[in-house]
Formats: sequence, C-alpha cells, structure tokens
Amino acid sequence: MNEDILEGNWRQLRGKLRSWWGNLSDDDFEWIGGQKDRLVGLIQQKYGCTRDQAEEEVDHRFSEYQSSGDDLLSGIKAKTYEFGENAANKARGAISAVADRVETATSYLRENKFEAMAADLKEVIRKYPVQAIILGLGVFYLMSRGRSYRR
Repeated sequence: MNEDILEGNWRQLRGKLRSWWGNLSDDDFEWIGGQKDRLVGLIQQKYGCTRDQAEEEVDHRFSEYQSSGDDLLSGIKAKTYEFGENAANKARGAISAVADRVETATSYLRENKFEAMAADLKEVIRKYPVQAIILGLGVFYLMSRGRSYRR
C-alpha cells in the first residue's frame, strides 16, 4: 500500500490493524499516525521479528486488504451502488403504485355518472366528517390564495 494512501486512510484502517496485530495498543496507533516505518518498527519490537519480516508482513497484509475489496474506495463504491439500486427499486415501486391509482381513478371517472360520484362523495363525507371539513378548508384556502395572486 502506498504510504500516502496509508496516511489518508489511517482512521479507517485502525480497526483492521487492531484485528491483525492485537498486541498494539491505542497509544501505539496514535504514535504510528499512518506512517508505515513506525508501524513496521513497532511490529518488529512487539512481535520479536526482524525488520525484513515485519516489513514483509505489513506489505502482505496491506496487499491482501486492497485485493479483498475492504479498502475505502471499494467500500464507498459498493455502498453507492447499493444505495442507487435501493432508490431505483423504491422509485419503480412508487411509480407503479401511482400508475395503478391513476388508472383506477380514470376508469372510475369513465364508468360512473355525476350522480353516482355525488352519492359516493356524500358517503365518504358521512363516514369521515372531520377529515372532509379539513380537506374542504384546505381547498378553500388554496382557491382563495390563487385568486389573490391573479389580481
């Protein structure tokens, strides 16, 4: 892993590094601060290996991390794709529901005469009087507001 990338993704990598090298403390991670040389030195010290072995271990872990898709960019891409898919599926479902409702309303208006629609409206008003009053006040407000803009 490039040292610039290591420093840039240090906060995201700390959890993964903890799982790889459990002997390193929080203070050690603060001291390392995203610098590869410091990480290699601490691994050498805490695990009792040569510098070459520690460096090889660090390089191996980072290359494994990048190839597994756990790196930050891959994670962001996957989450973005998942979010886009979810949004698209929800939009398709909403469009389908609206289209069904519009079709139902259109067929109702085509099949029924005004007298039947008036009877249905009376039934709805009797069943839901409070909601009907609120709806009527809302429509009245919008109509009166529309008139004031036209003047």
